Amino acid sequence: MKIHAVILPAGLLVVAISFAKVPSVPAWKKHVLTQDFITEGLSAGDIDGDGVKDLVAGAFWFKGPDFKEGKLYRPGRAQPIGSYMEDSFLSWIDDLNGDGKNDILMASHPGKDLTLYLNPGKEGDWPPHRVMTEAATESPLWLDLDGDGKKELVCTQGGKFGYAEVDWSDVTKPWTFIAVSEKRTNTPYTHGLGAGDLNGDGKADIIEKEGWFEQPAAKDGKWIWHKEPFAGPGGAQMLVFDADKDGDNDMITSLNGHGYGLVWYENTGSDGKVTFARHEILPEDPAKTGPGGLQFSQLHALEAGDFDGDGRMDFTTGKRFWAHNGGDPGAKDPALAVIFYNRAKDKGVEWQSEVIDTDSGVGCQVLAVDLDGDGKLEFAAGSKKGVHIIRR
Repeated sequence: MKIHAVILPAGLLVVAISFAKVPSVPAWKKHVLTQDFITEGLSAGDIDGDGVKDLVAGAFWFKGPDFKEGKLYRPGRAQPIGSYMEDSFLSWIDDLNGDGKNDILMASHPGKDLTLYLNPGKEGDWPPHRVMTEAATESPLWLDLDGDGKKELVCTQGGKFGYAEVDWSDVTKPWTFIAVSEKRTNTPYTHGLGAGDLNGDGKADIIEKEGWFEQPAAKDGKWIWHKEPFAGPGGAQMLVFDADKDGDNDMITSLNGHGYGLVWYENTGSDGKVTFARHEILPEDPAKTGPGGLQFSQLHALEAGDFDGDGRMDFTTGKRFWAHNGGDPGAKDPALAVIFYNRAKDKGVEWQSEVIDTDSGVGCQVLAVDLDGDGKLEFAAGSKKGVHIIRR
């Protein structure tokens, strides 16, 4: 079927558009925190110490569980959608200094500052600490890369892939970047980044659009490069988990964060050798469709989670509406939010899509998170469509 959408990118003109088939929207409920463009990314965690998850979107944090109140923790304001939110592309909530209060880690425009805001335990401006002057790629990762129980920031610096280590004796000191590659790019806007154990040695590897870096056994060892044509122009977060439940990790990635295409790579390796079989989920060709007759562009954020509680890992994504101010393919199509359910088929996987909203989409981050503690995952995102929570 063809769907006609009313789009108001500039608040002036109504445009009727026909685009590829999209399934009907099921009974999901959307909670709109704000329709203002206040962030490119979003994070969840307990900010005020009441045991309930809150949301951080740009310069604001929204108190859970109703998220009706947005409070400033630093100077900031909404921007027109024809601009970029230069100081808020991705964020994470974590207690970095170990004082029992969650802090905010904020990645600004790709390749620019990474700022740590320490939680003072009271309202007002939080003290900022610039811990990196360059945290590049479009989707840096905050995770425990080396398995020591402490997190690192995976990113690029000077065109080299690597990770930044925190000085845990004083987290406000400049972080140390450790390169795992030679220079591989001349731009901070490299798309596509992931981390996870691909070879089954128990250590997380670093994945990018053209291959993966194998983590060595020794901390000071050399990371081994494995060339693999994963994602062409590159997409967003590259998800690593055992999709087909065969005991090894597979990988899911969008092919172009500003175009079309979504694939999963089945890990088909054996005897210590890692090989992949590529399986299409959404075609690169915009005229073709994927599961449920679905097709959309600008899959700029992905997040894994078991949305239906069946023990198989699903994932969510959506359109990053107006990412390049209307210059991307399919830019004027509706801002879809989508869940891809992982269904067993023979010994493989069949991905079933469910459009849960047609006017929210994703930014540079999307969350699969249980915000209300009921054991079910919600979809949450901040983008040029505002800040939204979508739940059953």
